[in-house]
Amino acid sequence: MNYVSDLLDNTALSKELWETIFDSIEVPMMLLDNNHRIIRINKSMKNIAKIFDDVIGKKCYETIHGLCEPPEFCPHSKTIEKNVKHTEEVLFQDQYLLVTTSPFQDSEGQILGSAHIAQDITELKEAEKKVQDTIKLKDLLIKETHHRVKNNLITISGLLYLQSQHIEDPEAKNVLLDSQNRARAMAIIHQKLYSQENLDCINLNYYFKQLLDEVVKTYAFDDKVKCILDIEDVALDTDTSLVLGLIVNELVSNSLKYAFTENEKGTINVSLNQNSGEFFLKISDNGNTISDDIDIENTSSFGLTIVNLLTNQIGGSIMVKRDKGTEFTIRFNRQNFTKGNGINE
Repeated sequence: MNYVSDLLDNTALSKELWETIFDSIEVPMMLLDNNHRIIRINKSMKNIAKIFDDVIGKKCYETIHGLCEPPEFCPHSKTIEKNVKHTEEVLFQDQYLLVTTSPFQDSEGQILGSAHIAQDITELKEAEKKVQDTIKLKDLLIKETHHRVKNNLITISGLLYLQSQHIEDPEAKNVLLDSQNRARAMAIIHQKLYSQENLDCINLNYYFKQLLDEVVKTYAFDDKVKCILDIEDVALDTDTSLVLGLIVNELVSNSLKYAFTENEKGTINVSLNQNSGEFFLKISDNGNTISDDIDIENTSSFGLTIVNLLTNQIGGSIMVKRDKGTEFTIRFNRQNFTKGNGINE
């Protein structure tokens, strides 16, 4: 400590002038030697630490923190150990301080100690907490909204089902059944949203599995038709996921209604893969092949019309393969998704 003190005292400035300048700096500052002893401490640092006595030569961790050894977070220890500048956020007497320590060396490069500069960031931390609390409240409100939307969609789905039980016309009954499935498909994604932490994206594997289970139950195929999922580990934004879910709902429903007879067994495959930012959603079955007379892009089928509109909404394209069943491939890029394109207009 004597060497460091002499180094500070034997400068072009007189000791008194040096002390005056050091004390007049409003930024809290302190110098420590390698053994954590205080070499210099200015008034601003004393005020923050509520020090009123002469503490030169005393251990910092004893004087400042009232401890018998350096605290685990001690920035001085880390600076001395690694000979690098270090910044640590410290909670001290109900104040948050941003403490920066910088090493100083002798002429031969040997570390003599470190210089401390402290910044009171209490107000900043309080403001940050308010922002975090606001974000948490916002997320809670968003989740509650998704929860209510899900409940409303389930109610609508239930009402459509009840209405279908009082209709004898098979065609009208199927229309209500299709609408019920669409409402349920949207309800599932809202259920997923309010039950997860991340509101920005959806795990499609989990979402599609729930969706397919519900669709198969609706058409009472149970074990006769198997749905096989092959979904890459990707998560897409909520809007895109909802569009893809509705497309899957329409095409799987079509397969269940038209590709298989009542007692026929079969398989429906749903896969989603990506390659260099391009996504390929495939829905295929091994049942009755869709008629060659059906023009997918110009069709009177309400379900296929919805599929076209939804595909346009994500800037995608549709390809159909008719070979021992039917295979639809929806090709799209993530960046092509626009809310103003398609059914939202």
